[in-house]
Amino acid sequence: HMAFHAERVDMGSKGGLQDQYAAAFGGFNFIEFFGQQDVVVTPLRLPAEVVQELEYALLLCYTGNTRRSDRIIENLVDNYQRKEEDALDALAQLKDLTHAMKQALLRGRLNDFGSLLHEAWEHKKRTASKITNPMVDELYAEARRQGALGGKLLGAGGGGYLLFYCPRNTRHRVAGALEAAGGKVVRLALEPQGQIAWHTA
Repeated sequence: HMAFHAERVDMGSKGGLQDQYAAAFGGFNFIEFFGQQDVVVTPLRLPAEVVQELEYALLLCYTGNTRRSDRIIENLVDNYQRKEEDALDALAQLKDLTHAMKQALLRGRLNDFGSLLHEAWEHKKRTASKITNPMVDELYAEARRQGALGGKLLGAGGGGYLLFYCPRNTRHRVAGALEAAGGKVVRLALEPQGQIAWHTA
């Protein structure tokens, strides 16, 4: 909570809570937010072989451009406050999908997880107009053409990194196509441990 307060209150940066909790706890967690003060973190106990298969199937790609996330978040919040019907429906669909994705992971149904990731990305694009851009759309479409089941932009959207789920025997083909289309594939490793503080004498 201190990290959230420092970033959002002291520095005045707009955004949510999930990044701080993900970094603090590490591993796979189902995080439920009931306001800023009431957060429930439920660890997902995934078998080692499921984690290994997931790590191999996930592919991270830098899109080549950055963005001001606070403007995207302002757009999303404005849509929510004005009760834009399409944005509200998309947010409700995203909330429901988190439960389906959790069950897919717990059951080791990783291809289902990948397909749900695609469905979630389609809904996320409806929440705010600046979530995506032509470069992101082209990289995403190319990855899907080459076999990726789904993916999403990490963070608020607008640029940065795309994460894809690539089933067996498609990862290298997807990576090559993304590089050819102007993306930069970078190494990804899942971190089981949360934040660590070192104290020196």
